Amino acid sequence: FIYIQYAQHHTMAKKCNEAALSLLVCMEKTPCVLEQKKSIEECMRDPIESDPCLAVRNAYYNCKHGALDMRKRIRGVRQY
Repeated sequence: FIYIQYAQHHTMAKKCNEAALSLLVCMEKTPCVLEQKKSIEECMRDPIESDPCLAVRNAYYNCKHGALDMRKRIRGVRQY
């Protein structure tokens, strides 16, 4: 699977790994990847193609954004 290769090559905040893997799994199931044989990166650039994974994508964004927010560092990154 692509998400296993991605996880091995990219280091992320431990709290956001689950959200990132969920996003990759969701994107692998989209028609853009399955039928059009595009890469996940290409499909994520097109907002229409990545629309089925919008909620998962927002959760991943919020997790990464929370890791950078100094106010949230004291409380910890929210688990999604």
